[in-house]
Amino acid sequence: MQDYVTPSDLIMLGAIATCIALLIAAIAATPAATKTGWMQVRPGGMHWFSFYCSAALFALIAWVWIFVGSARSDAAFQMRIAFWLSFTFGIGAVYSGVLIRKLRKTALRMRGDQIAYVDADGREASQSIDDFTAFRRRWRGDYQLLFNDGTVITLDPYAKNSDEFMGRLYDEPLPEEH
Repeated sequence: MQDYVTPSDLIMLGAIATCIALLIAAIAATPAATKTGWMQVRPGGMHWFSFYCSAALFALIAWVWIFVGSARSDAAFQMRIAFWLSFTFGIGAVYSGVLIRKLRKTALRMRGDQIAYVDADGREASQSIDDFTAFRRRWRGDYQLLFNDGTVITLDPYAKNSDEFMGRLYDEPLPEEH
């Protein structure tokens, strides 16, 4: 180990590595919703790319920071930057993993005029498209779909089938229904 590696910095990176490992296990343990005949909202390519590439960059830069170091005259500054880069990529991987887990756990889907999902308590729930009243875009970019009974469903615009889902809310047919 290099001499600039401190226990507090190692603990921070270790905590992030633990979170990433736990998220990989949690994502693998959450079955992907496969309901025949339903249009399903799933994690998209951006989610998976962000999660795995951020995790890989976190691990690579952390390994260089911990074991390789630098022999240049500004090595201390370089390694401080390397630490913060690793930390930032790790936080990005954790955030992406949480989004993937949430999308898979919610299992949002639509068929005909029915919207089905798993609520926060883990129970199957459904709404009719006729009860849809409005949506709003939040500061993070995701949508909140509002229904007559006060139910709010969050929709990630980068998820697979999210565009089709929003189009169906406004009576736009899917391409294969023309």
